[in-house]
Amino acid sequence: MTTRSLREALGTGRPLLGAWLQMPNPVAAEAVGHLGFDWVGIDTQHGLIGYETMLAMLQAVAVSGTPAVVRVSGNISGEIGRALDTGAQGIIVPLVETPEEARRAARACRYPPRGRRSWGAMRPAFTNSPYSPVVGDDLAVCFAMVETVAGVERIGDIAAVEEVDVVYVGPSDLASSAGLPPMLALQHPEHRELVERIAEACNGAGTWSGIHPPSPDVSDYAKMGFNLLPVYRDLPALQEGASAALATARATAGQ
Repeated sequence: MTTRSLREALGTGRPLLGAWLQMPNPVAAEAVGHLGFDWVGIDTQHGLIGYETMLAMLQAVAVSGTPAVVRVSGNISGEIGRALDTGAQGIIVPLVETPEEARRAARACRYPPRGRRSWGAMRPAFTNSPYSPVVGDDLAVCFAMVETVAGVERIGDIAAVEEVDVVYVGPSDLASSAGLPPMLALQHPEHRELVERIAEACNGAGTWSGIHPPSPDVSDYAKMGFNLLPVYRDLPALQEGASAALATARATAGQ
């Protein structure tokens, strides 16, 4: 099956609903890929996923044709290139605070002359033949993750970086950097104001944007203009499902 293009899907302008995976489980990744999500995120920053498992999960998701993105551990060109060579269509680079850092991330996603990605694509060349720097540059969607107050202070400049395709918000770290408890939900006025500033800057610059919502109800974020929204997270879903099953079993067993 041919993998759908994340860039083309973003071009439709509709919110793209995703699944976020932190558990190292290729079979689960394959199952989720078949459920109809617009994209699947594989988290190698805070998840428990190493390189070999990332490869297996990207292969598993590809069976369904669903595009996959990888969150890398940092703004590290070698790590970014390796994830792209392994088959990720997008790279989420955490903790971007300046336009210079955003350009560095974007250049790591692009081949010369647009960037400095090293030649040596593996899996993308299997399904995109003939593969070329132009093809690779078009496939690679660069996410600059803005998740600090310092990043929000420079959000206009970051969103305007030409080679950055998506500004992605990390709500928990953003709250923490503002002196608030880490949280996904925008419960505090200052937290919401920071997120709204990011959305407004991206909308004004014509840059796509994404954010981690606290629940599958994404109406508020869609109104703000966010384009990528992971509405399922594997570990919380496992915990919630297991807890609910146990509670029902105890109640029906009279415990």
